[in-house]
Amino acid sequence: MIWLIYILICLTVVLLFAGFNFIRLLRLEDEYRTGGETGVAVIKYFRPVIEILAAYNSKLNLDKYEKKVKQRLIKSGNALQLVPMEFLAIKEISAVIGCLIGLYFVLLINAAPMFIIICGVLVFFLPDLKLNDVITKRKRSIFIDLPFCMDLLTLAVEAGMNFSSGIREVVEKGKANPLRDELEKMLQEMRLGVSQRDALIGFADRIDLYEVRSFTAALNQAEKLGTPLGETLRIQSDIRRNERFQKAEKLAQEAPIKMLMPLAMFIFPAVFIVILLPIVIQMMRGGI
Repeated sequence: MIWLIYILICLTVVLLFAGFNFIRLLRLEDEYRTGGETGVAVIKYFRPVIEILAAYNSKLNLDKYEKKVKQRLIKSGNALQLVPMEFLAIKEISAVIGCLIGLYFVLLINAAPMFIIICGVLVFFLPDLKLNDVITKRKRSIFIDLPFCMDLLTLAVEAGMNFSSGIREVVEKGKANPLRDELEKMLQEMRLGVSQRDALIGFADRIDLYEVRSFTAALNQAEKLGTPLGETLRIQSDIRRNERFQKAEKLAQEAPIKMLMPLAMFIFPAVFIVILLPIVIQMMRGGI
């Protein structure tokens, strides 16, 4: 078993060196590289290894998987500036780390060798869980910031600005958040010649949130019918704010129900132990 692990490690090293010398690295898409080098320090240090593994992954022709992961990366904001095959490489590195953790426990407590594979599979899916968490938090942040951002845009449009100028004011004066980043991307597309309608559609597709899709559809409909933009923005702002209040009320009503499980599993047993343990000890000593 140990020799097999050593052979796999040596084979991995050989493949990495072969990749450095003979594998043509991926041509990274401009869409993922516009922000400069960002990301956590761990990803930065592992970037060469990730790109080598990504080059190997690109030979697998995983078109459907690549398209799916690309959409998820776009929805997450892609702060690490990854392409889909690089994300798969991170999952592969995670699996190797999981296998090493499993091997440690196998050698330490004589666990079954199958534990190595189990750890590798479990850790392989950790990047997916993290990406889903980032997407969820990002959508929640956009949902919360959307009404205030629409209020600023409404004031700018009613003050005499056109839509693109209003977006520029919101981007320049607004605080840094995911919604502002997406508006900045939309503004850049419009500056490059993309029509307002297509830019709004792309904006909604990147966020993939019902409230944003409803907002962009209303703006496109107003432009098509000639409805005053300021009036449309004000109506949409009120609707989005009411939706946020209703969401908050719903979460507040669900909170007591969600607290029942932690109370039953952790709080109540601890309280019973604190109250009953002295009585039980005294009964065992014959004090009662």
